[in-house]
Formats: sequence, structure tokens, C-alpha cells
Amino acid sequence: MILADPDIAGRATAKSRLTFLRRSLASIAAIADATAARGSSRPFSEGDPDFIDAESALRFGHAVHPAPMSREEFTHTDSARFGHEYCNAFKLRWWAVDPTILTGGSVEPLDVTEMVRGLAASDPQLLARAGKQQGKVLVPMHPWQAVRLMLEDRVERLFCAGRIVDVGLGGPAWQATTSLRTVHSSEAEWMLKFSLSLRLTNSRRIVEEHECRRGLSVHRLVKGKLGDALQRRCPTMTVLGEPAWFGLRDEDGRLMTDTIVSFRENPFRGTGSPPAAVLGALCERHPGRTESHLSDLVHRIARDEKRPVEETARFWFERFLETAIVPFIVAFSEFGLLFGAHQQNLVVGLAGGWPNALYFRDCQGTGYVEEFLPRLREFVPEAGQAGDHVFPAEAAAKLFGYYLVVNGAFAAVAALAAAGLTNENDLLAIFRRSLERLAATPMADRSCVDYLLNAPTLAAKGNFLIALRDINENTEVTDPLAGYVELPNPLHVREYA
Repeated sequence: MILADPDIAGRATAKSRLTFLRRSLASIAAIADATAARGSSRPFSEGDPDFIDAESALRFGHAVHPAPMSREEFTHTDSARFGHEYCNAFKLRWWAVDPTILTGGSVEPLDVTEMVRGLAASDPQLLARAGKQQGKVLVPMHPWQAVRLMLEDRVERLFCAGRIVDVGLGGPAWQATTSLRTVHSSEAEWMLKFSLSLRLTNSRRIVEEHECRRGLSVHRLVKGKLGDALQRRCPTMTVLGEPAWFGLRDEDGRLMTDTIVSFRENPFRGTGSPPAAVLGALCERHPGRTESHLSDLVHRIARDEKRPVEETARFWFERFLETAIVPFIVAFSEFGLLFGAHQQNLVVGLAGGWPNALYFRDCQGTGYVEEFLPRLREFVPEAGQAGDHVFPAEAAAKLFGYYLVVNGAFAAVAALAAAGLTNENDLLAIFRRSLERLAATPMADRSCVDYLLNAPTLAAKGNFLIALRDINENTEVTDPLAGYVELPNPLHVREYA
């Protein structure tokens, strides 16, 4: 019925409507399969899970997308093997490649080839096989992507010429994070983000060279003097740097973007790894219920500390705001950094269930507030170069407001209120007071706080229409706000404050 309504689907072509329907049905089937496989798993009821267990607790994908689990090129077997929701570990595929076809970049003093050797160091058999390929460099590939690449003529020619040799599976065990293309091993110093030749939600998941360069620039910013200043202002916040990447070139010297692999810092390794949970998993409701992982966590705290549940829920939300939301607003308002802090990029450190740390992932997607560029270039001269995300403060506030507030903080409000732990308006009043306290402090740019407090509506990404029209956000969108819609701003209402 929705697809037949001209007021809703009028601008979508017949082909894109069928594509939308196919993806939606595939997503429904994938969710049913994951639910059957995982059952009623409730890992937050008894303790704080480790990072990768919390990643697998996100079973149903993007909470406000019509086809969150559509993976067009994946079979069910692929999802069961490589999907985060199934908790299965796998080994990487390793290739020995001619160094003349290897390209990439890293921040000093890191060296990509040495970083790779460190990932393989725990597997002497793998190193022995690679050692037989004299003059070649060892590189890891996602096993699913490796198979796809080997079917391409340009890659097959490199194999036939002896410039790539497959040395098999090996190294430590890895598991997918919620993004699917980034994988984690508790034994590895780095997480790895792979290009995957498939479409998830609104875009194909191919890493582009300019994204990698952007990641290096943001890494230099947040790990340098500006990052030190941000850390002093926001001691709970850790930005997971992305200091290196590599890719392979074809016979004509062109970078094959579907071979790109980037490195991300991994603080979640070893037996003493700090408990942490991605916000999307915390806010996800249990099948057919109003309760969520977050409500399970709040009930556990209330039980263990003998607190009233409603009081615990409010205190938890207050702590969450100060630990995990305010730092992003400070980064925007004082440093001009536009972190895309949506539910799957915002990881909350936990101690006894309480938020105690913030981890942000996705340097490659980070942008800049235009008015701050002169200052940012004092630290990183290339900030704002072609391919970077740069927005005037007014537009940046709208984008930021969607990711951090509509997609992020409001999801926590909904999870706590839907489970009946406390009143939604009380949580919104807590949020508004937090923003008002922040607004009372000196700041370099007030656009973000003023927008959140005073705008009658908030911009929100129109995921339904983007999906219906079959738009690839990575390659077909020049103005991100063009696909946004306006929603009433509940923080603008003062009666409950």
C-alpha cells in the first residue's frame, strides 16, 4: 500500500520500488534467521559484556531504516559465517604481493608492512608459507572479499603474472563488528576495515582513497596537540585513530578501491579488555517486547545497588549524557570537529553497568566546521582539502544534531521510556538542563547548542525515501541535507523543564 501511494512513492521509479521491496523482504528474512539462531539472548542482565560480545548483541541493524539487514550480495551462509549477529569467528585470507602493486599511507613512525607482519606474528605456519614467496609482501584480505576479487579479470591477471600469490587462511581469529566490514581480534593491536563489495542500508561499502587520507588527517589532529586539548576538556573520550591503510594497484597502476584495507586502533584486546557496548546494541529492543538491553542493564544496576528502578534510569541517563554526549558537543563547539556519532559509531565504556568512558570510531567519516578551518590548519595543513567533509556551522549543526541527538541520544530516551523505567518527558528535561548548563559556559561557536535548544524542528535523515529511490549515499549525494526531513524538536518544549 505504501509503494502504491503517489504522495509517498511518486518520485520513485518502478524499478526502484521493486528493489526497495526486495531489500525489505530480504531484511525481514535475515532478522528472522538471526532471531532463530540467537534466541532470547540477554547478555546485559548479569554483567557488562566485553566489546565484541556487545557488538553481536545488535541483532537487527539500523533502528530507523526500512531494510537494515539487507545484504544483497551475501547469502544466508555468508551472513552466518561473517555477520556480527551470529558471533562466529573466522581467519583472514592472506596474499603475498609484489611490492610494486602495493600502495597506501600511514602516519609517522608507523609502517604498513610492519603493522601487517605484527598481525601475522602469532602464526608461524603462515609466516613460513609467506616466506617462500621471496621479494613479496604479506597482506590480509577479508575471506569473502578475496573470493570476489579473484573472480575479477584485473585481479586474475595479477595472479597469472605471479604478482599475487594466495598463501591461504591464517593468523588469529577475527569477528565482525556491527559495521560488518570492520573486524576485531582480541589478539590484534589493530582492527581492520575492509572494502566489501556489497550494499548495506544506503551505500555500497567500498572504502575510497580520499576517505583513507581523511582518516590519516583526523588521526594526526586527535593524536596531536589539538587532541591533547580535547582530552583535557573531555577526559572520558577516546577517538580510535585510523593511522594507516593499503590497497593494490592493477596492471595499469590504478588503485583498486575494492582491495583497500585500513587500520583502526584497538583498545579492546587481551584478558583485561575494558567492557564496552555500542549504543545501537544497548538501545535495541528484544523481539516482540518493549524491553531492551539498556533496560536489562538498568534493572541489574537497581538490583545490585538496591536502588529504585526509576531513579537508576534517570541517573544512568545523566551519566550517559555527561560521559558520551557532551564531549561531542564540546568537540564541535570548541574545536570544529564534526564527529558522525550515530548509534553504531558511539561505544560506551561500562563499569558496573554505569557509563564511564566514550569510544568513537570512524575517523574516515569525520568532518570539519568551516569556520574553524584556519585554526585546524595550524595543526594539520591539509584539513579541508578536496574530498573532506566541510560544512558551515549552521549546516553542520543540523547534520550533527541528527547523528548525535536524533539517532543517538533520543534512542536512549526511547529505550528507557518504552520499557516503562521512567517518563520520557523527565528524560528530555534532564537532557535540556544538560544543554543549558553547557550553553552557560564560554564556547567558540554556539551554533550547535543554540540549534538543539531553540530550533522548533530538528533535521533527520530520510532513510525511507533514500532507500525507496535507491540512492547510493557514498557516490550519488552531493548535499547530504537534501535527503533530510524535519521533525518536531522535543528539546524546544520548555513546559517540562
